[in-house]
Parts: sequence; structure tokens; C-alpha cells
Amino acid sequence: MGWLLDLVLLPVMGPAKGLLFVLDQIKERVDAEQLDEGLVEDELMVLSLRHDLGEVSDAEYLAREATLLERLNAIRAYKASLAESGATGEEDQG
Repeated sequence: MGWLLDLVLLPVMGPAKGLLFVLDQIKERVDAEQLDEGLVEDELMVLSLRHDLGEVSDAEYLAREATLLERLNAIRAYKASLAESGATGEEDQG
């Protein structure tokens, strides 16, 4: 009976399920980019090079560097908390 209902509702629910799938894929991609330490490290490197070339003032460099370092530390702390909660979850199951 469930497959018959799915078939009848396909014209209505199909696009909605497709949209939910696309939104889920976008969310996963955004989450992956927000937790990518390499991107933040690259931004720090580009900022340093631009400062060395005189394209960025000392004040702007220090402000943006502090922001990027805070972001990098937050990513690392979040990943550490995930690893820690995963390790404690494995111990509870064992």
C-alpha cells in the first residue's frame, strides 16, 4: 500500500523531495567548507603575502589575522570536541 500512495503522490511530493535533497547537499557542502582548516590557512597566507607587498596596512592585517586565527581555533576546537565525543561514545558501546 505504501508504494501505491508514493506513486499517487509522486507529482506533488517528487519536486519537494528533490528540493530537500538539493538543500541537503548544499548544507553538507557549506558545512564542509566552514570546517576546512586549509581554506583558513590559505587565507592567512594570502593575507600575509598581501601585507608583505604593501597591499594591506598593518592595522588591517592585524585585525584580519586575529579574525582568521579565531576562526581556525574555533574549527580545531569543534573538531576536537567531535573526536572526543566520538571516543567517549565508542567507550560506552564497548
